[in-house]
Amino acid sequence: MSRIYHDSALANKAVRSARLPGTWNPAEHQGGNGVLVEGELVDVSRHSIVDANGKKERYYVLYLQPSRIHRRRFDPKGKEIEPNFSATRKVNTGFLISSYKVEAKGDSDLLTPEALRGLVNKSELLQLTESLTPDQTVAFWMPEEEMEVMELELGTRVRLKTLGDGPFVDSLAKLEAGTVTKCNFAGDKKTGASWTDNIMAQKSSQEAAAETREQGDGAEDEEWDD
Repeated sequence: MSRIYHDSALANKAVRSARLPGTWNPAEHQGGNGVLVEGELVDVSRHSIVDANGKKERYYVLYLQPSRIHRRRFDPKGKEIEPNFSATRKVNTGFLISSYKVEAKGDSDLLTPEALRGLVNKSELLQLTESLTPDQTVAFWMPEEEMEVMELELGTRVRLKTLGDGPFVDSLAKLEAGTVTKCNFAGDKKTGASWTDNIMAQKSSQEAAAETREQGDGAEDEEWDD
């Protein structure tokens, strides 16, 4: 039984069955780099999918009200790197950090909620969830067996990344007092390690030191933790 809970109504969510006329193939909706989303878990629903070939899968759909959204980024070798969280950065200009200027930091990976919906909403899946989706939320799909090894409550703030530009969740983590933590995965990498391990760039100590010298001790980027 899933340990997502808030009250008895949520614990007893009915499973909605859908029989599809064609083949159920989530990979069709996973092209592109995907997105990073931070937001509040507003509701969930449960679904049983049976396709024309008799293939059956069960999912939880998480309805998230997004607050921060960015594109995922990868280097030429396919290794995930840190997104450009803002289009500008602060650079010290004065003596003893007395002043700073704001300069361009390259193209921002920031997305609006409308842009997010344009990327992840797929017509085939919306037919199953659109009537259930609360206002100002976006639906994200996760296999039932992966949800059953997690602890979440409605109202929890989470960060997730998607498998390509679609609604299927690659990994999910809770935000607690501004700190990102795992969601009690039974298998460490079944749905992903911590947000820091899987999302942020894994820079060497030398690269980190070089970045610190460049930015100075005063001005800081205003990113996730503003």
